[in-house]
Amino acid sequence: MQISVGLFIIKWKMILSAIVVLIAGKLAVMLAAGQMFGLSRLASLRSGMLLATGGEFAFVAFGEAVGKGVLPAALTSELYMVVALSMALVPYLAALGGKLGVLFERSDMKALQPQDSEVKELRNHVIIAGYGRVGQIIAQMLSELLIPFVALDVRSDRVSTGRAGDLPVYFGDAGSPAVLHSVGAERAACAVITLDTPGANYRSVWAMQKHFPHVKTYVRAHDINHGINLEKAGATVVVPETLEPSMQLAATVLLQFKLPPEEINTHLNNFRKKHLSELQALADLSGTTLGYLAPKKESRKEDATADDGDGTPVTAITVAAA
Repeated sequence: MQISVGLFIIKWKMILSAIVVLIAGKLAVMLAAGQMFGLSRLASLRSGMLLATGGEFAFVAFGEAVGKGVLPAALTSELYMVVALSMALVPYLAALGGKLGVLFERSDMKALQPQDSEVKELRNHVIIAGYGRVGQIIAQMLSELLIPFVALDVRSDRVSTGRAGDLPVYFGDAGSPAVLHSVGAERAACAVITLDTPGANYRSVWAMQKHFPHVKTYVRAHDINHGINLEKAGATVVVPETLEPSMQLAATVLLQFKLPPEEINTHLNNFRKKHLSELQALADLSGTTLGYLAPKKESRKEDATADDGDGTPVTAITVAAA
């Protein structure tokens, strides 16, 4: 068997039609099968573009078919031509799949972005920057209390998850003033910033402070230096991401050792007060508040409600007896 140019000239209409049918058929199968097995429409399309052509095994199969008299030699030569030319199209199909992927992605992202009709009525709402684990918990609490909010994230899978739950979660960069404006930042009550990286948190705080300075910003800090930088950028309150979860985990561990709940609460509060006292000392040295509970000016005015009798702010975790 051989691939003949003369054969292509004679049978070009049939060969090209067969190539189209082959690619379209395999692409349709891949689109259907990919989505059945959990792939997105975009991923199924791009995978189909890569797998839609013929393969080398066709040459072996057709050769065996001719040898056993299943297929006539003339038809097999035409099939060889179809498979070979379709394989030559693989780089072009891959490039086309990439371009179609970009078009679909832009279309999908546009559909996930906030629309004027969805946010124009929002007033005194909360902006959640980052719809990861922390952002999702905050959104759930606000939703249960019927407090209006919008959430932003740059990961389309997170946004799709939120939209699937009929929540106001949108695709957008929370560090972009235009995106913040599109979710009514100028009318917001506050912003909660829980992005994945220190740099992203800093950008979002800086954008809020520069363009919407009247809106309070509450942000989580990855470490002390990050907290200082966030306050310098204009954060109203900075919250440590490890202190309270670590305290709750420690309380659970201590319960396993049969310590009385009252004793555990005492240990936790003492540890918390010591930690916050050290932060306060560092805040005095750095010229910031580290904002772990409230801005320094406010906490001085509200010492009666914000301290534990010795000037150290305390947020209690209560451990109940099992």
